[in-house]
Amino acid sequence: MAALSRLQRLFALSELVELAELMGHQRPNKRRIVRHRLDPLQHHSNEEFLARYKLSKESFNALLEEITPHLPSSRDRRGLRISPSLQLLVTLRYLATGSFQLTVADTSEMSQASASRCIRRVVRAIAEVSAGHIRFPTPAEEGAVTQAFSAIAGMPECIGCIGGTLIPIKGPGGDDAELYRCRQGFFAINMTAVCDASLLVTNLVVNWPGSAHDSKIFNESRLRQTLEPGHYRGFLLGHCGYPCHPYLLTPYADPKAPHEEKFNQAHARTHSCVERMFGILKRRFSILTTPLRTKRASRSDIIVATVVLHNIAVRNGLPLEEGPEGRVEENVPVPDQENAAEGHIRRAEIAARFIS
Repeated sequence: MAALSRLQRLFALSELVELAELMGHQRPNKRRIVRHRLDPLQHHSNEEFLARYKLSKESFNALLEEITPHLPSSRDRRGLRISPSLQLLVTLRYLATGSFQLTVADTSEMSQASASRCIRRVVRAIAEVSAGHIRFPTPAEEGAVTQAFSAIAGMPECIGCIGGTLIPIKGPGGDDAELYRCRQGFFAINMTAVCDASLLVTNLVVNWPGSAHDSKIFNESRLRQTLEPGHYRGFLLGHCGYPCHPYLLTPYADPKAPHEEKFNQAHARTHSCVERMFGILKRRFSILTTPLRTKRASRSDIIVATVVLHNIAVRNGLPLEEGPEGRVEENVPVPDQENAAEGHIRRAEIAARFIS
C-alpha cells in the first residue's frame, strides 16, 4: 500500500509540473484571416461577364464612374468597406437573375442585410442619373427619329411608340392595395414607356398602380404636356386603348378602305418596336418577371434602373437577347372626345399617303 501511495504522489507531482510548464508559455495570438473576394472583372472573360451582369466591362466601368459620387459609404457586418464596384456587381446580378437577396448575398460572400443596402443604394444612384439616359428627342432631333421609323414599314413622321406593361409586385397591403390589382388579377405596377426604332427608351412612367388605364396615365403625363402645344411635327403610335390625338395616332377600329388597311398594317409593324423592347427588357432582367418584394420607393428605382441599363446596352451595341415579344396591355378603349376630331383628321392625312 505504501508503494502505491508513493506512485500516486509521483503522478500528481508530474501533472503539476506539466501544468506549470503550460501556464508559463503564452498562447500565440490568433490571427484574423480575411479572404479576398473573387473579382469578376479579372476572373471572367468579356463574354462571361456580359452573360452574368448584362453589361460589358467597358460599360460597367463607365456606369461605375458615373454613379460613384451618388453612393454613400457602405460596410459589411465585419466592419469592412464594401467597394462601389462590388455594390454595383451585386446589384446587377440581382437585377439579372431575379433571385432572392439572400441568394445573391451568399454568392457574394456578404450578409443579406449588406446586400439589401447595396442594392437599394445602387438602384437609387442609377435612378438619380436616369435623366441623362432616358431622354425624349427635341423638335430639332425628331428628323433622324422619324427617318428610322419610316424604314420599318413606311410610317411617316413617327417619333415614338408608346405602350404599357405590367410589372408584378407583392401585395402592398394598406387601404389602397386593391388599386394595384390589375385586370389579370395580380398586384402590379403599370409601366408606360416610349421607345424609338432602335428600341431605346425615350420616356418612362413607373408611378401608377396596375389598375390604372393607359389613357389616364398618358393624359396626366408630362409627355402629353410636351406634345400638346404642337412644337413637334411628328406623332406617337399607340394601341386602341389610347384616344386618337393629332400627336398620338391609333389604328382604325374598323378600316373601310384599302389605304386604311395599309395604314393599320404599317401601324402594327412599327408599333411592334415597343412590344419587342418590353420583351427584351424582361428577358434581360428577370427581376421584372417575379413579384417585387421591396418597398414602394425601391420598386420604382428598380424599374428605372433596368431601363437605364437597357439603354446603355442599346447605345453600346450590346446583344439584346431577342425573345418572345413583351405583352403590351391593351386596355378597353375609353371614350374621349377631346381633340378626337383633330386626331381623326390627322390620321386620315397620314393614311392617305398609303393610297397606291
